[in-house]
Amino acid sequence: MRLTIPAALCGLVACTALPPVPPTPAENNPQPPQRIETELNAHNQQIGQLQQQVAELRSQISELQQRQQQLAQLLDARAAARRSTSQSSAEPAAAPAENPQEQAYQQALQLYRSGLYNQALQQLRFAERSGSGGRTEQNALFLLMQSHEKLRNCESVILTGQRFATRFAANPKAAEALYSVGNCQWGMQQRDIARVTWRKLIQTYPNSPAARRAGQRIQNNR
Repeated sequence: MRLTIPAALCGLVACTALPPVPPTPAENNPQPPQRIETELNAHNQQIGQLQQQVAELRSQISELQQRQQQLAQLLDARAAARRSTSQSSAEPAAAPAENPQEQAYQQALQLYRSGLYNQALQQLRFAERSGSGGRTEQNALFLLMQSHEKLRNCESVILTGQRFATRFAANPKAAEALYSVGNCQWGMQQRDIARVTWRKLIQTYPNSPAARRAGQRIQNNR
């Protein structure tokens, strides 16, 4: 009996022994302070990323503001240029001071066309003096000769016409001036001299209408 009791007790103890307790979840997870630190680090990283994005957005906004300012300045400059151009075109150009000789010539031309040849001569006195030889002076001297021709002042026609043909030989009216000179010489019975004048006209201005008329006069009065 002494031997069986301890054995039975040992068997009972072995049968009734509790199994080992499994580890709790707390043993597999970080401790609360560690988890909080991890979350703080994650939040700080997100905050850093957001701050970087905000800085980039601010830089883009600054660039856009600069471009907007430059565009506004460009538009203002263009608008000012358009206003200046429109004002310049709207303002009438200052009329050039009228040349007294040109004014006198225009008045003489109107008088000549009205048959007032003596009055035209009075306006053309400036053409009798040697001047610069400009367009106005050439026109005035030729009109002076024509006015004398209308008044049958043949001596003045000869003098003025020869002067015109000599000074302004390149003027197309020089041929007409020589024809008028020869015509007056013919009328004054200076027919040989008139033929010389007309031959000079034909030689110098062969293709002019005045040369053709002069040739006919010579041919018809041989």
